[in-house]
Amino acid sequence: MKKITATTTLLIILSLFTLPLSAQYIDGGNQHTVILSATGDVWTMGMNEFGELGDSTFTRKIYPVKVNGLPRIKTVSRGYKHTIAVDINQQVWTWGWNSYGQLSSEEPINYNYPQQVANLDNVVAVEGGHWHTVALKENGEVWTWGHNFYGELGNGNREHSELPQKVINAKDITQIASVGYYTLALDKNGEVWAWGDNHYGQLGDGTTNLSTSAIKVKGLTDVVQVATGWHHSMALKRDGTVWMWGDNPYGQLGTGDYEDRFVPIQVVNLPKAKKIACGSWHAMVVSEDGEVFTWGRNENGMLGNGEEINNPSPQKVNISNVEDIGAGCFQSIAINKDKEIWVWGENWNGQLGLGHYDRMLIPAKSLVNFKNGLTIDDKQKNGLHNE
Repeated sequence: MKKITATTTLLIILSLFTLPLSAQYIDGGNQHTVILSATGDVWTMGMNEFGELGDSTFTRKIYPVKVNGLPRIKTVSRGYKHTIAVDINQQVWTWGWNSYGQLSSEEPINYNYPQQVANLDNVVAVEGGHWHTVALKENGEVWTWGHNFYGELGNGNREHSELPQKVINAKDITQIASVGYYTLALDKNGEVWAWGDNHYGQLGDGTTNLSTSAIKVKGLTDVVQVATGWHHSMALKRDGTVWMWGDNPYGQLGTGDYEDRFVPIQVVNLPKAKKIACGSWHAMVVSEDGEVFTWGRNENGMLGNGEEINNPSPQKVNISNVEDIGAGCFQSIAINKDKEIWVWGENWNGQLGLGHYDRMLIPAKSLVNFKNGLTIDDKQKNGLHNE
């Protein structure tokens, strides 16, 4: 649960320029952000305690720095404190924290520059969980590595592994989403599969039992997109309806109450949706008309309504013409039709890209935009590599 971030899990799918329409262009981890430019370059900003920025330092940055040593990249993702990228040759690169082998490197040390994952090819998408990594191959197989106490590798056991493992029962997969200790996978038939931690019913099988292999989410068909929060899950169906399940202490399921759900339930009082996103404890939707709706946890202002009160029902954010959205632990993001980035929520390390550290309770335009590729206002360029 996207990761730009502050203790985050920001997930966002953009449709920009000539790169693949399914590619991730912005994502964030625990107070760090990763940005993919139109030229295939990777830029990072924010916290850098474990080298998660990949700039060969351990120094935080509040403006983007370019990650060197990479070929042209087509999609990026975050982990809790690590970063993942897939290049145009479908090879995977990782850097940052490596406590449980989530980088899949030969040595169990943190890396502050990119490392290529060996013996893994034909990858089209990646996702980073808390201490594990997920990769989707072109043939529809899902491979995982790293932490596995909760079965998040989906390989039938609970042993950690620095080597990629094939997920059992996951086939013909077209999309993956992972945050925390579990993963959702959407197959070509529009059905959803899940594995890993299930303490709060986030696997959607009607139980709270973890699963070390992929199991089917109950009652969902014709799904076109999935998203994950820390302990809650989200699905968008082809008819524009939104369905959620799992943990609900802050009203993040959008049901108007605070009860957990172990199987999917439809979110009501929403217009027809075209995109969804989960933060760690909140949720977002962009409607077909380009309007944004949010609900759930809000003490850091991530609902964007000018308040800091949790809300269990969808409410509209004062922003229009939105094409894509993303959500982190304590912040949110939207991209409008002009490719401007609008951000709100917590900003402890300047990760909203605003040039300051103030929390934003309503949307503010970021200094970074995609209108002509990755650009920053001229007045900010002198401070590009500084705190």
